[in-house]
Amino acid sequence: MKTAEYTTTPKDDGYTFYVTPAPKVIGGCAGIFFILLLAFLGALILSAVSSILSVIAFIGIAAWCFLKMDMRKKNHRHPSSFSVYPGYIEVNGQKLVRENIHRVIIKNAYDKTPRLHLTGQTVPTGVGIGHDIRNMLEQISYSVDVEAGGKATQLAGGMDDVTANGLLTEVNQILGFR
Repeated sequence: MKTAEYTTTPKDDGYTFYVTPAPKVIGGCAGIFFILLLAFLGALILSAVSSILSVIAFIGIAAWCFLKMDMRKKNHRHPSSFSVYPGYIEVNGQKLVRENIHRVIIKNAYDKTPRLHLTGQTVPTGVGIGHDIRNMLEQISYSVDVEAGGKATQLAGGMDDVTANGLLTEVNQILGFR
């Protein structure tokens, strides 16, 4: 699986980071099954009108889902950039001063979701599909956030854990943390 990546460019006395999130995942066999199920349901609804229309709908919905559907949270889908200086971080037009920064952390968008532990018992197909898709999304939904002034600001999202750890380390080194 292709992973996220970032580049660093020197800027004045700091650095600008350009982060490219990991490509979307369909979710393996479970994701393909989910997409085909959506397409089938759309075609089934339109089959009352016309069988030709239902076939067109099936193909259209399936093609659209394969090409466009990205089930990650919105702030984990797009490239981002921010600048880090020894005294502050500049992100989305706001300046976070080092003295006000509580910590720089790694978060995962799916950490608060209850986990399903499959222990050999039979589970409904839908539950298993959801579990598989969630696991794949979790692998590319890490973000680096800055907590300052009582709120968290995301610097970059849509990363795998290795990329997020590398980014966190570099940001902390520039700020002089640790």
